[in-house]
Amino acid sequence: MTHRHRTITASFAGAVLAAAIASALPAAAQVKDHRQIQHPPMRPFSVPEPERITLPNGMVVMLMEDHELPLIEAFARIRTGTRLDPPGKAGLGTIFGQVLRTGGTRRMTGDQLDDFLESRAAEIETGVGPDSGFANMSCLSQDFPEVAKVFAEILREPVFAEDKITIAKTAVRAGIARRNDNPQQIVFREFNKLIYGDSSPYAVVPEYATVDAITRDDLVAHHRKHVQPNRIILGVVGDFSAKQMAATLRDLFKDWPKGPAAGDPAAAIQAKVSPGIRWIQKEDMTQSNIVMGHLGIQRDNPDFFAVEVLNETYGGSFAARLFSNVRSRKGLAYTVNGGVRANYDYPGTFNTFMTTKTETTAAGLDALLEEIDAIVKNPPSEAEIKRAKESILNSFVFNFASRSQILNQQITYAYFGFPADYLARYRENIEKVSAADVARAAARYVHKDQLAILVVGPSKGHDRPLESFGKVTRLDISIPEPKAAAAPAATKESVARGRALLDKIVSGLGGAAAVDAVKATRITSSMTAKTPQGEMNLKVVATVSLPDRLRQELDTPMGRMVTVLAGQDGFMVMPGMAGAQPLPDSRRADMARSLRRQALVLAQHRADASLKVQHAGTEGVDGTQAEILLAALGEDEVRLWVDPASGRVLRQAYRGQGPAGPAEFTVRYSDFRQVAGLTLPHKNETLLDGEVQQSAVVERIEVNPPVDAALFAKPESAPASGDGKR
Repeated sequence: MTHRHRTITASFAGAVLAAAIASALPAAAQVKDHRQIQHPPMRPFSVPEPERITLPNGMVVMLMEDHELPLIEAFARIRTGTRLDPPGKAGLGTIFGQVLRTGGTRRMTGDQLDDFLESRAAEIETGVGPDSGFANMSCLSQDFPEVAKVFAEILREPVFAEDKITIAKTAVRAGIARRNDNPQQIVFREFNKLIYGDSSPYAVVPEYATVDAITRDDLVAHHRKHVQPNRIILGVVGDFSAKQMAATLRDLFKDWPKGPAAGDPAAAIQAKVSPGIRWIQKEDMTQSNIVMGHLGIQRDNPDFFAVEVLNETYGGSFAARLFSNVRSRKGLAYTVNGGVRANYDYPGTFNTFMTTKTETTAAGLDALLEEIDAIVKNPPSEAEIKRAKESILNSFVFNFASRSQILNQQITYAYFGFPADYLARYRENIEKVSAADVARAAARYVHKDQLAILVVGPSKGHDRPLESFGKVTRLDISIPEPKAAAAPAATKESVARGRALLDKIVSGLGGAAAVDAVKATRITSSMTAKTPQGEMNLKVVATVSLPDRLRQELDTPMGRMVTVLAGQDGFMVMPGMAGAQPLPDSRRADMARSLRRQALVLAQHRADASLKVQHAGTEGVDGTQAEILLAALGEDEVRLWVDPASGRVLRQAYRGQGPAGPAEFTVRYSDFRQVAGLTLPHKNETLLDGEVQQSAVVERIEVNPPVDAALFAKPESAPASGDGKR
């Protein structure tokens, strides 16, 4: 039973129970205070137990009949996990879990599997989490024999098709590219590194380099080692006879030989958590995300049930201390929660988390530290314990919402070596917890002096410096770029030829005087862009105010989208978005780089020491033997293909962030015309890793138009709903 599940359902279950009792009382017996309601004792109950058998090859099978609907579900838990990813290949388990299903089998391709299942309204899904893998299926009872055959083929004979591996890698790369956009993902990802250690499999995350290192042979080897019948627990629930199902499964898997005995190494966790305060700068936020904590416990800890009650009183519901004191009474938090978390076979974390306005960051830290101190020094009262236990027990019924849910829990307990009656005894163990047990658990598992504290947010606007809490260590969350092909070493000759080629570009644009006179431009274009939904026609207006301001307005079928770069700041306004929002750091950096790559900007910086250029050879471009200029303004490297006769830039290429992470961008320019003394292209085509992604026709170019500074000023947003305190 997860903390989140219990939090959502506790108040609902309690309300339903109270309403049922109240409606059963005569009017004269109704009470005026809900605390006077006398709850009848809960009825005794028993948890349905699956029939358990072990096949000759070591596969454990659990069967549970359920004849309510003509459906059958199967759940295979596989003894693997991303914690087994080899060093240097983080992401292997994630990719394996996807391609196990999408990559097809010896008999069917992944696409044929899709068609087969869709025609029967059946589903098969696979995946890998930190400590286990899974393969699940569901179908109509009448289709079970043929769907189960395919299910077995996926487990036994996956082919890991290369094209599906590429798709899976692209999805992981896209996640890497976006991983710093969501502050809560950042705070808990980096918190895990502080608690478990940077190199622990519970903290390591995929990088572009580790994903690139993964091959089909790695997936095949992972399957051979970890997907063996004696490493699988298979549960089946639904409309069938257990006796017949057992025979069917024996026949289905009879020729799958038993694999080597499981002996996976334990995943490393650092021995000691280093306390202190860390900070991650994220300027595209208007609030601070805060988490603090240390190692928690495992679920087999004898104090687990006391900790469950402790968590409920501390941060598990609307009546808990964190919510009541930090959010409701002090008005400091948008979100606040916390508790001593327990994983099945490795320690969870004790953590306390909140989001608060930037200007109440220090006050929020004070409030959390106060609550952590208080839960130990002033442990929960008898009344708090009573309310917490009632909340937990009232929501306990939701563990039995369906037989498939019960079976999944039994599979989990069997997988991690817990007794079969663990779920049935859960209620009894919660009822036994006393106030003394909770006080002892708080003192044993909550340590204010061992807290690792992490703050994610902007650098300005704090009510008090973070240094007032101690030494602050700044963490770097920049995403390592994959290694690009090394540029040729610069020589005196290549640099001199590069300078001469840059002079040709200046001349081709219209000459030094015309180039240096440009302070602003506004370009209006019609663009056709490829999207996951098909081609989309857009109207684009890009206004540049040099050196570092750019406003892009896109009229789309969904409405107008505006993104603005204003030096070190930026914002965006999107259809359906409430007001202007800060521009994500990654997007702001991309827009700044796009400015510095433009031929006109490079030409204006021709005398700057920060501009490095060199000649990098020649290459044919549409019948012209172009000379290649390698230029870098700061660290932003770009290659320009230049017509040596006219000085026109025919093409540019650079590494940038695509939808799925770093990619090679190529822009082709054509239809050059004179505008205000400059010669500029009026058509362009952008390719991403060799495929055309968008094309644009310029309708109008304005050089040095009047530019209102308000275009780059963030508009005032409407006030958020609420009391305005948080």
